Amino acid sequence: MTIWEYIQEPHPWFDTSNYTPLQIVLFTTGALLWIVAYIVIIRVAIKSKTVIIPAVAVVCNYGNEIGGAFFWVPDMGKALVIAYWGWFLLDTFIVYKLLKYGYKQFTTPFFKKNIKWLVLVGLAGSIPLSSLFMIQYDLPMGVLDAYIVNIVMSVAFLSLLYVPNFPEHSTLLAWSKFLGTGIISVMFSMKYPENHFLWVIYFVVAAFDIAFIILMYRKRKQLQTA
Repeated sequence: MTIWEYIQEPHPWFDTSNYTPLQIVLFTTGALLWIVAYIVIIRVAIKSKTVIIPAVAVVCNYGNEIGGAFFWVPDMGKALVIAYWGWFLLDTFIVYKLLKYGYKQFTTPFFKKNIKWLVLVGLAGSIPLSSLFMIQYDLPMGVLDAYIVNIVMSVAFLSLLYVPNFPEHSTLLAWSKFLGTGIISVMFSMKYPENHFLWVIYFVVAAFDIAFIILMYRKRKQLQTA
């Protein structure tokens, strides 16, 4: 259902006809942790003029946010529709900051020089790809597309650890992403217990998130003893 179709009908704040109260609580908790992650990213972008989420993750995630906000709105109630719009607006600001400071994530001159065009071209691809994937193939809440993007994000985070002279990563960001995604994974495992594709994604994302946290703390320790 698109946002234009959604607003023409009455909907509850939390739809217990589609999800149990426990599932709603779990998803909302995970969503709040993701909002913490977004706030950390934005705070660092403003304070340090650096985007600490990988550029490819921002590009892919923005396509997902557009799809979830406009073309495949969540079926968990008005509160979650508003939350998806909140994520979309926060991500819009992150995209803006990426266009300004994204070059700091790269050492190759080509990428540093052309980051703005690369981001814009990437968005031109990710927005229709995510939106159409959701409409044609996804489950309610856009869970499949969101987790595919999450895999890209989790893998890409590792690369930022090894960018020379890149600012230290936020432990709060790492933990809020890991815990937020993990709690939402528990919720969707309850909703779709027989979806083996999703089960694999849950563990793959968790594995890379744990690896990132371990390597991040190891790097912090090395810097402290250097």
